[in-house]
Amino acid sequence: MSKTPANYCTDTPAASMRHRIAGMPKAELHMHLEGSLEADLMFRLSRRNKVALRWSSEEELRSAYKF
Repeated sequence: MSKTPANYCTDTPAASMRHRIAGMPKAELHMHLEGSLEADLMFRLSRRNKVALRWSSEEELRSAYKF
């Protein structure tokens, strides 16, 4: 049974929907950095943060993205 916060108004359709959604189970989604960053941005971020990458160039990284 979910608890309704004291500041929720439950007498409108929108409030009822918020209450229903608040009570639903949630899932944590994840993503892989290799699939979410363009090669140039990954290299800029690695240089800025002094992080070594396993690829020596943007071209090498782009070719590693070909599945």
